[in-house]
Amino acid sequence: MKKFLIGIVVIAVAGAGIAANLYWKEPAAPEVATEAVERRDLTATVSGSGAIQPAREVNISSQVMGRTTRLEVIEGQVVSRGDLLIEIDPQRLTSQVDQMQASLASARTQVALAEESLSFARQQLDRREGLYQQELISYEIYEQALQETQRSERTLETRRIDVTRIEAALAQAEYDLSQVIIRSPIDGIITRLNIEEGENVMTGTMNNPGTVIMTIADLSIIEAEIEVDETDIVSVEMGQEATVTIDAFPDVEFPALVTEVGKSPINAQAAASGQAINFKVVVRLNDTVLGARPGLSCTADIVTAERAEVLAVPIQALILREVELDENGEVVREWEDWLANGLEGGSATEESSGTPANADEPAENGTATGKTENETVEVEGAFILRDDRAIFVPIEIGIAGERHFEVLSGIELDDKVIIGPFDIIRTLLDGDRARERERDDAEGGDRE
Repeated sequence: MKKFLIGIVVIAVAGAGIAANLYWKEPAAPEVATEAVERRDLTATVSGSGAIQPAREVNISSQVMGRTTRLEVIEGQVVSRGDLLIEIDPQRLTSQVDQMQASLASARTQVALAEESLSFARQQLDRREGLYQQELISYEIYEQALQETQRSERTLETRRIDVTRIEAALAQAEYDLSQVIIRSPIDGIITRLNIEEGENVMTGTMNNPGTVIMTIADLSIIEAEIEVDETDIVSVEMGQEATVTIDAFPDVEFPALVTEVGKSPINAQAAASGQAINFKVVVRLNDTVLGARPGLSCTADIVTAERAEVLAVPIQALILREVELDENGEVVREWEDWLANGLEGGSATEESSGTPANADEPAENGTATGKTENETVEVEGAFILRDDRAIFVPIEIGIAGERHFEVLSGIELDDKVIIGPFDIIRTLLDGDRARERERDDAEGGDRE
C-alpha cells in the first residue's frame, strides 16, 4: 500500500510539470512607439528673459541750484531737440553776473591807471638818464627812477592778470545763468518726471548725486536687455538673429539682432554663493514698436546655429546607458552570442543567464572563459527597433532643435528609433524584445 501511494504522488508531480509546460507562454514583448529617422531642418536657439529699454536714454540734471519757476512738460510728452523743458530761478545768478561785470569794469580802470603810471615813470627815467649822463645828478637819483619804472611795469602786469581772471569768472557766471533754462538734447518722450514746479533742484557732488529732473528716451530704436545662463552664453555671438516677444504684445514677434554680449557675470558674487550665473545680452529690434515703454517684460530667442537637411532623432529618444566596448570601440553584445548558440528566450537579460556551448573552451588571446577585458563606459544613444528587438546604438549628436537633435553618427536614414513610453525606455536593455505599437495618422512628432 505504501509503494502504491508513493507511485501516485510521483505520477501527480510529473503530471503537474507536464501541465505547466503545456500552459506556460512566453511573456509578451512590450509595445513601444517608434519614429523613422528623417532629414530635417534644425534651428538651435538660446532663450532669455529681460526688459525693453530704449537704445538712447538721457537723464536730465541741473548744473545750478535753485527753485523751479517754470515746468513746460509733463510725463509722456513728446519733445524735440531744443524744446524748453524747465527754468530755474535766475535771480541769484543774475546778481553774480552783475557783480562780475562791475568787478571787470573796475579792473579795467585799474589797468588804465597802471598804464598812466608806467608812462609817467618812463618819462621820469628818460629825463634823469640824460641828466645822469651829463653828470648833473647822482647815480642814486637815477636808480630811484629806474626802480619806479620797474614797479609800474609789474603793477600793470598784475592789473592785466586781474582783468583776465575776472573775465573768466564773468564767463562762468554767464554760463551758469544760461543753465537756468534747460532744453531737450534729443528727440524723444518724457518717460519719467521727478519734479514739480516750485521744488528746489540740487546739484551733485563727489559723493552725492544730483537731482535727476526727468528722463528722455528715444523710443525709435528699442533694445531688449536679457539674461542668458552661463551654459548658453558660449554660443551667443554678435550679429546673430533673434526674435523678441514683448509680454504687452503677445501676438507679435519682432525680429532683432544681437548687438552686445556680456563678458562678465551680471552678479559677480553669484558664483561664490552658489547662485546661478547669468550674463547680459542686448538685442536690438529691427522695427519701431508703437506704444512701447521702457521696462516692459520680454523674451528673446537667439538663433545660434542652423542646419539644413540633416539626420535627426527626437529628443525623447536619447538616453544614457552603460555599455561594454571592445578593443575596437565597438559595443559588445553578448546576447547575440547566446542567440547564435540557439539559446533563445524572452529577453536579453534571460538569455544572458545561459551558457554558450563553447564557454569552457579557452580563448586564444583571452581568459579561461574566453572573454577579453572590455571597457565599461556611459554613452549617449538611442534604441533602434530591429527584428522585434531593441538595439542600443551610441549616437554622436550635434545641435539641438526644438524637438530633435542633429545626428552626426550612429544611425542611418529610415532607422526606427524608440521614442516611448518613457517608463519602458528607461528599463530597456540592449537586445530586449519589443514590438512596434500601431499609431493613428494624427499621432507622431511634429516637424521642425
